[in-house]
Amino acid sequence: MKKFLLMIFCTVLTLGVFAQTTTIKGVVTAASDGQPLPGVTVVVKGTTNGTITNFDGIYEIKVPTDAVLAYSFIGMKTQEIAVSGLTEINVQLESAAFDVDEVVVVGYGTQKKSLVTGAISKVGGEDLQKSSDMRVTQALQGKTAGVVISGNSGQPGDQVSVRIRGIGTNGDAEPLYIIDGLPMSSAGTDFLSSSDVESIEVLKDAASCAIYGARGANGVIIITTKSGKTNEKFTVSYDGYYGIQNPWKKVNLLNAQEYVMLTNEASVNGNGSLFFSNEDIAGFTADTDWQDEMFNYDAPKQNHSFSFNGGTETTAYSSSLNYFKQEGIVAKGKSEYERFTYRLNTVSEFGFFKLGTNLNLVRVSSKGIDTNSHFGNGLAQAINMPPIIPVTNEDGSWATPEQFGIGLQEITNPIAQLSYINSETITSKFIGGMTGEIDFGDILESLKGLTVRTSISGEYASVDTRGYTPLYYLDAMHFTVDDEASRSHDLYTRWNFENVVTYDKTIDEHHFTIMAGTTAFKDQYENVGGSKKNVIFDDFEHSYLDNATDPESANVYGGFSEHTVSSLFSRVNYDLKDRYMFAATIRRDGSSRFGAENKYGYFPSASAGWVLSREDFMSGMSANIDLLKIRASWGQNGSENIGDFGYTSIIGNQNIYYFGDSKTQYNGTQPTRIANPSLKWETSEQTNIGIDLATLESSLRVSLDYYKKTTKDWLVTAPVPMLVGNSAPIINGGEVQNSGFEAEVSYKKQIGKVYASASINGAYNKNEVLDIQNAEQRLQGGDGGFGQSGVLYAGVGTPMGIFWGVETNGIFQTEEEVAAYTNSEGGLIQPNAKPGDIIFIDANGDGSITDDDRIDLGSPYPDFTGGFNLDLEYAGFDFSMFIYAALGQEVYDATRRYDMNGTNYRGDWLNRWTGPGTSNDYPRVTFVDDNQNMKTVSDFFVHDASFVRLRNITLGYTLPKNITDYIKINRVRFYVTAENLLTFTAYKGYDPEIGGGVFSNGIDHGIYPQARTVLGGVNITF
Repeated sequence: MKKFLLMIFCTVLTLGVFAQTTTIKGVVTAASDGQPLPGVTVVVKGTTNGTITNFDGIYEIKVPTDAVLAYSFIGMKTQEIAVSGLTEINVQLESAAFDVDEVVVVGYGTQKKSLVTGAISKVGGEDLQKSSDMRVTQALQGKTAGVVISGNSGQPGDQVSVRIRGIGTNGDAEPLYIIDGLPMSSAGTDFLSSSDVESIEVLKDAASCAIYGARGANGVIIITTKSGKTNEKFTVSYDGYYGIQNPWKKVNLLNAQEYVMLTNEASVNGNGSLFFSNEDIAGFTADTDWQDEMFNYDAPKQNHSFSFNGGTETTAYSSSLNYFKQEGIVAKGKSEYERFTYRLNTVSEFGFFKLGTNLNLVRVSSKGIDTNSHFGNGLAQAINMPPIIPVTNEDGSWATPEQFGIGLQEITNPIAQLSYINSETITSKFIGGMTGEIDFGDILESLKGLTVRTSISGEYASVDTRGYTPLYYLDAMHFTVDDEASRSHDLYTRWNFENVVTYDKTIDEHHFTIMAGTTAFKDQYENVGGSKKNVIFDDFEHSYLDNATDPESANVYGGFSEHTVSSLFSRVNYDLKDRYMFAATIRRDGSSRFGAENKYGYFPSASAGWVLSREDFMSGMSANIDLLKIRASWGQNGSENIGDFGYTSIIGNQNIYYFGDSKTQYNGTQPTRIANPSLKWETSEQTNIGIDLATLESSLRVSLDYYKKTTKDWLVTAPVPMLVGNSAPIINGGEVQNSGFEAEVSYKKQIGKVYASASINGAYNKNEVLDIQNAEQRLQGGDGGFGQSGVLYAGVGTPMGIFWGVETNGIFQTEEEVAAYTNSEGGLIQPNAKPGDIIFIDANGDGSITDDDRIDLGSPYPDFTGGFNLDLEYAGFDFSMFIYAALGQEVYDATRRYDMNGTNYRGDWLNRWTGPGTSNDYPRVTFVDDNQNMKTVSDFFVHDASFVRLRNITLGYTLPKNITDYIKINRVRFYVTAENLLTFTAYKGYDPEIGGGVFSNGIDHGIYPQARTVLGGVNITF
């Protein structure tokens, strides 16, 4: 009993000793000008005990005698000072404008930015969180020079098109994504929440991308998610917002009266009678705004994220739960996206061994409609629907053009069509990995600097899509004979196994890092699906295959593919006195996508840098220049984005043969094309010269780059004579060059009591095709309006993927002008033209208008892109805005169905030609288009799509420290945000920003527009 009481006494005594406190007073000022700093946070490290400085920078706090005080303020470097018996501590905080020794992530490692010799841009997670975009990649738009990001549509969950330093291929031009070490495609990034991202590094030049070899030709985007810190107390944070979305504009269309007038006029101009009689017109009661019927106004968008962070002496952890839901602004209930994610990152240290793990669990539910289709169920239908047709008849049934004597083939009541769409896709993902690292320096002093890291990561994604088409009849073109249930299952698996050895050594003033490693990568895809008719229930909820009863209609399908890559790589980094830098890399990749003759490819690079600001002759300018560095790089990258088995001839089983007197039918097989075992990678070779500058106490940072990138060995179809009797092989043949300038300028400064941060970036790119080795010496693709093919073009001497059509020269005003437009032999160049028709220019001078008269009409890619960011903070208030500009691009307007008589017109058609002198821009309206005004691919459909968009503007307020201390919460911030609030553009369609593939980019068939969003949110840290 005595021992027990003695133990209690000693414990109380010990606690009393540790509980001894003292009062600390002081003043906090700015080191630059000595001005007092109000609102500086002063806390006891490792606890929530703290205070803030008053208006004069004065503070007072009671702390344990062995405490360490941490002083932090926005825009200033945090200082930590041990109390150690002091009673007064005055602190001068230095500006944290820019750290010239900031660490950036490079391939298979990190490096001080001041020593980086390649072209790498970094975007911090805090910049991404200002956007509510579902995709992290879209939040990158305008944040770094040379990266063009275009939304493929505004539908929730849809992908974006990312182009780094121009188009270098006629195939897949998307960059490679590395997420916590796992190579991914753009589609695979949908599980990421912006609040979970620590940083994004964009590798733009060949020297920085060459370490990824055969997959780095289109650039590399490295995404690192958040991890905790050791010796950090446990914190819980909540970040949530709720907002509403609306279309930022509507297309100007004709109302019912205007529509009837132009339709009748078009019929008469086509030598017909009035399309609508006076009796018909008297019976029209509707004036339907089909856009209003399609739009889902005030569509909700919400996000809720909880994060948990902390660490002990040996383990750090970061975990989060996220819920995101967004309804689309088109087709309520048919276009929406919902995502649940759980993430856990841990790092544990066991002496010389470090173990890291990451885990992501994802469930996504999505529904969608056609977003930019000439024939699909989207806004294209609303643009073309006659306004005289109501949504429903008096008896409640759906109204259709057919009922009003208007045959519009694929065009019918879009609201009715949407009501019959029943489809949902559920995606479940497991993404994770484990990394083990041994530091041999902790085992043996002579091995200091030697580390070995092994990591394995993988993804398992299960995608289930279920659909149901009911039995219905709308009109002669839109009906079903049977209802049908369908189901498909897609399974994606991938794994990546890496081993990396790094040796970091300093000898005198020589510092070098040698890295070597191996990678084994494999991904597989398999699918199975089926459909069956005559479902016993007529609703989507019960539309499962076993509820369908017609065995004759049962249909099944399935498939499998796989892709493997095996790699060896090495890099050497050397620097002398942090002044002279050199780096070299080499990677050897082997891919299953290439034949035996070119199974392996080698990708080298070299780069060098010189930090002039650290030279003795610059000492006189050291007060003004913190960093001045010149860097240059050269390297080669590859691209294997060609799909599987491109080098060989796969067997097709769609051939039908008949044998015997009875002509019995058999299905036969044959090779689908000629094999090419010598097929190899596309190769991109790039040279880069750059300058980095930091000045004004590192408040101002400037980065300038010039690059020239040549991509050769495109994958094209070879010219073969018809007598071969089989499809042509895929060969290497094509070359394109991109060259351009990039500039990034950033400024951060504490100005009195205001913290200001601003950045601006801009990029100019020139693209030119140098060679195409196919029979036509050109590539074409992309459809415009009905019957308009080959809208996008690439030929020797032109940019990649330009609009290719006939140039126009106004409108024929009189018969005399038609008769005067003749060739050298006196024949009419446009023999079918009449006054009011478009004048087409005979570019090749052959005396007639044909496809040979097509010329470059502009590009869907901007000549210049740029972004401007501004952040201000004062007395708890914060303000930020982001403006994005894309200038010099065009859009091809293919929204109206000119092949059908009776579709609606844009409002601009009220300015049509109706007689001499009435218009030189819009031709006459007519049902009989002998002159091919609307079928000829011409600049009539090409429009300037340059735009400047206020992408984001936010106003926030953080509660004062004394209030949050009172309510026992570390931090509370409220904010309101508007996205896409203003867009300045001459384009009259829904959206000037239309992404897509190389031969689909920039063609507007009725694009699903991006939404204008207003939301309010809160950030809370407990």
